[in-house]
Amino acid sequence: MTDNFLSYLLSLETKGIKLGLERTFNILNACGNPQKNIKIIQVVGTNGKGSTSAIMASIFKEANYKVGLYTSPHLNKINERIRINGVAISDNSIIDFINLYKKHIKMLNISFFEAMTALALWYFNKNNVDIAVLETGLGGRLDSVSACIPELLVFTPISLDHQHILGNSIKEIANEKAGAIKKNIHCISSPQLEVVKNTLNFHASQLNTSIEYVNTSIDYSINLNGKHQIMNAGLAIQSVKHLIKFNITDLHITQGLSSVKWPGRIQKINNKPLIFFDVAHNESSFLYLCDFVKNLNIKSKKVLILALQEHKHLYSALKPILNTFDSIIITQTNTRNFLAITKLNQLFNSQKTQLIINPEEAIKFYKNDSRNCVIIAGSHYLGPIISKIFKISFENI
Repeated sequence: MTDNFLSYLLSLETKGIKLGLERTFNILNACGNPQKNIKIIQVVGTNGKGSTSAIMASIFKEANYKVGLYTSPHLNKINERIRINGVAISDNSIIDFINLYKKHIKMLNISFFEAMTALALWYFNKNNVDIAVLETGLGGRLDSVSACIPELLVFTPISLDHQHILGNSIKEIANEKAGAIKKNIHCISSPQLEVVKNTLNFHASQLNTSIEYVNTSIDYSINLNGKHQIMNAGLAIQSVKHLIKFNITDLHITQGLSSVKWPGRIQKINNKPLIFFDVAHNESSFLYLCDFVKNLNIKSKKVLILALQEHKHLYSALKPILNTFDSIIITQTNTRNFLAITKLNQLFNSQKTQLIINPEEAIKFYKNDSRNCVIIAGSHYLGPIISKIFKISFENI
């Protein structure tokens, strides 16, 4: 029974990405407009959206608020996308939603992400959350999450990604992200490239609001790996402090940062050999990953097991990756749209690379060799394989 309902929800993915807010407004209206009863923080950007969202949720949780967290994509189960105080939505709650609104989903031709957004807001409202942190899926102007009116809009760093959908230049992409800005809704942003900053400021000025660019350096320690997580934490801290109706203290912040968990972000998943799993999938995120690996200062051989989607580009990161790793194993998954491994191999053009088509075979081979430090990276779609091999659940954090 459960599998049938979950299969139905996943089957909506075959409709592909549908940009535009009309269908989201329609399905939310059918659900009784739950978003109108919830205080919301919307997070927009390229890199760090999920981490920043998770850090904010952790701080609110430590302050004894009931906090909803909506993120995408998932690593292994769709339940991971919707959490309250770190606990993933149950299969039964998903089934209840589908039972109630399946006819509307079909009649309104709702896509997977639109249905998931409606499900998250319905679930958060049903459970009377104090605040919900919503990660914008793609872009901002036409993303389903932008159907909500937030208390605060948070911008993480904006860079090149999803060019095949959002545009080929950083200015085009910034325009799409800036489309999430609402009239009179305050915005907080991490430092941005000048072209991005100008674009965001222009959109804000048209909507009678402003953008506060914050210093993201912090004096706190954080339970996440990588220097970039310090920047994400700095943005998260300034954002939660802005909402003065929530009594967030330094103790809440300290506890939230020390207890935060966010799977798949340079996550240590094995000790001998030392193995990390990271969903880095664009140039910026791979540069952060390379920096982390170099700062490990380990003498063992460093191996990268890499699978990448077709539309992802690593051009500026190719040389740093080659300089960081002793061996690069190029693999793939069975998921659609994955870059042909021979094409990726040609991009590297190095004797350091090796092709192993089956990712399970690649991971199991290096998992049994304790002489190496292994990084598995390139995509959320590696999650089910990681979960299976290392017996890890990504659901509750």
